[in-house]
Amino acid sequence: MKFLKAVRLDDSDDRILADEGGAAEDGEWLVSGGFAVCDLAQGHRRPRCHCDTTFISAAAPRRCTLAEVSEIDQATYEQLKESLAQHLLNEMGAPSIEAARAAAEDECAYTADLAAGFPAEIWITVKREPTEVGVGERYSVFQRLMIGAHKLR
Repeated sequence: MKFLKAVRLDDSDDRILADEGGAAEDGEWLVSGGFAVCDLAQGHRRPRCHCDTTFISAAAPRRCTLAEVSEIDQATYEQLKESLAQHLLNEMGAPSIEAARAAAEDECAYTADLAAGFPAEIWITVKREPTEVGVGERYSVFQRLMIGAHKLR
């Protein structure tokens, strides 16, 4: 099974996501995060919100702009679902642990399905935009070795 992991090339996520709960650590498991997006048709809830271009940590209120498609074993996947459920309950106001677990199950399944559509070790970014039926997501794909071969400034 495939899932998403945070990629940190530099400290830019630390700077731009400081008001969003902070940046995910390199290698931290991520979920798509489409469930935690502002009403983009109405605008962001705050001026520096980056919910339209970030993934969310599965275990903490942190975000990341770049994700790597990675293999995940079933035991780790099950632990992620429970970690996300606890995050939804404790940090995002889920009404009960049952509701949080159901939402975590849905989000983890969506993320695994998303990751399954890409080869392993590919890096992706997300761009969310309002559509007539809600929020649409577009993903950009980057070859890991191509980016890593360039010197960062």
